[in-house]
Amino acid sequence: MGWKERKAVRKKVASERIKELLKFSELHKNDEILSKNSIKTAVAISRRHKIRIPSKFKRKFCKKCFTVFIPNKTVRIRTGKGKVTFTCLNCGHIKRIPYLKEKKIINNIKIEN
Repeated sequence: MGWKERKAVRKKVASERIKELLKFSELHKNDEILSKNSIKTAVAISRRHKIRIPSKFKRKFCKKCFTVFIPNKTVRIRTGKGKVTFTCLNCGHIKRIPYLKEKKIINNIKIEN
């Protein structure tokens, strides 16, 4: 087995491990220390192997303090001006995610009808 094949196998194993750790942190979101440690480990693995964390998982924790987002307990969620704003209540970090594509699609459908 060549080094490229070994690298591909490592990346595959690492991506599976990242997903497992992030699912584990969601299951144990009431235990703050356990969930933070699993998220930190997943982020460290993704950085080491240069693997992106899937966006569905990225939106579930704070990038700065690695806290799992629990609405009204650890995060404040607001919508407006084409964005969804997540504000971490532990560290104050703000994450903005645009939703203009969905809005444009809806507007195009209305115009056609």
